[in-house]
Amino acid sequence: MAIEDFFDHKCDIYHTKIETVSPGYNLPGSPKFSYGTVPDIENVDCHFHVKNSSINIIQEEAVNKYEDHVKIALPAGTDIRLNDQVINRETGLIYTAELPKNIRDHHIAVYLQRTGTIKGAL
Repeated sequence: MAIEDFFDHKCDIYHTKIETVSPGYNLPGSPKFSYGTVPDIENVDCHFHVKNSSINIIQEEAVNKYEDHVKIALPAGTDIRLNDQVINRETGLIYTAELPKNIRDHHIAVYLQRTGTIKGAL
């Protein structure tokens, strides 16, 4: 089985954009981080390891927080960086990339985090 056969999912990758924003009054600027509206790398072959996914739900008053931790495999040479935004094209779920690891120039493994809130019904 070739590694290309293993990549059965598709994703979009958005790189972090940094700009310096000054509040005015001759004060120094501070960095502002954002993602573009168009993916930097579109329709990338990948594989989401959903079997090893770990979901935590933290109960708080009126709102529950959830945290999801998923591993993704990408072809070798894919330009993915720390804090990039990865969107699963099948589900539309948005993840933030942790530090990518090059696995013997065979493929790239990256852990992804997803956080959010679930509001309870009133």
